[in-house]
Amino acid sequence: MSIRDIRSAHTYRQTILIVDDQPTVLAIHEAVLKSALPGARIVCMTDAGAALKWLRNKHVDLIITDYRMQKMDGIHFVHALQGSSSVSVQPIIVVTALNDEKIHQQLLSAGVAACLNKPVQAAQLSGISRTLLEQGRQNYTGNKDEVNKVT
Repeated sequence: MSIRDIRSAHTYRQTILIVDDQPTVLAIHEAVLKSALPGARIVCMTDAGAALKWLRNKHVDLIITDYRMQKMDGIHFVHALQGSSSVSVQPIIVVTALNDEKIHQQLLSAGVAACLNKPVQAAQLSGISRTLLEQGRQNYTGNKDEVNKVT
């Protein structure tokens, strides 16, 4: 059975990985997403290196990461994801307290789907997450017309 088969199954629960070294921010983002996407499975981690190791054996549908973290910052995390042959890279949202257009452009150029400023508005985080998850689901079920309607 392929990932495509599993993801297109009616009972499949999409998985979101949130990585942030601040437990309070992690808890807020988790609460926002649980409320907005009650069917999703949400995994929270405080260490980007541990998240990379975990991702070697897991599949997620969306990654939300902080930009500034103690051991590995967001851009290095994104590059590590993209450089790993054992990790399936999914849409990535980076959240940052830095309101720096140069950093935002650097992240977007690296393939990040969205770059949001802290404090993130609940509606913005849930809306973008919902859109990216729906696009992912539509891509795997082969319904390209619906994907175009979402964007």
